[in-house]
Amino acid sequence: MPVKGIIRRQCIPIIYTRGTHYEVGYDIGRTFASLIQNFLEISINLNESYIPAYETIEGKKAYDDTLECVKKNFPQYVEEIQGTADGAKVPFYKLFLLHLDDITPKASGRNGFKESSGCSTVCVNQKDAVILGHTEDALSQTLNHFYIVSAHIINDQPQGRWAIKEERFSSLCYAGHLPGYTMNYNHHGLVFSVNTLSAQKLLPGKTRR
Repeated sequence: MPVKGIIRRQCIPIIYTRGTHYEVGYDIGRTFASLIQNFLEISINLNESYIPAYETIEGKKAYDDTLECVKKNFPQYVEEIQGTADGAKVPFYKLFLLHLDDITPKASGRNGFKESSGCSTVCVNQKDAVILGHTEDALSQTLNHFYIVSAHIINDQPQGRWAIKEERFSSLCYAGHLPGYTMNYNHHGLVFSVNTLSAQKLLPGKTRR
């Protein structure tokens, strides 16, 4: 989405990293600290909706319930977010709030921030051509707050609900967000893009994106 007065960058920075989920997160946070810090300062959703809701009793409970659920099912991604927070020297709770979308506002009886946005994907699937085209039409504050992560994650012990020991992928990322929410491909050859559909009723204590 074009933003008046801001010059769009002509390139997207990329990091190649390898290690545990925490180590990969830390490398991402340290490398892109300025982008992540700046995005947390300018994010309207975070500062005018998620944080004020988080500071209510109902919002904090929804946050805690959801964090506990994610720790139980996918602790490796909580560790990755923690690594990113430590590397970028930003508070963990702000990064986790980004991943909860409107959970805390809805739990506290508030309306989440609304801005017209939405990606589009076009796929050509023919015998002689398979093409996936995608527009990344995100919130205006994300302009110039992107990077690409090419990661090889290796753990000694199986992680999370699906007992995963290894992940290898390349992903376009919003600053401060886990990989996997935009355009990506992994070492299995799976290519995908994301078009967000939000439920009218967002339940705390469930695994978020």
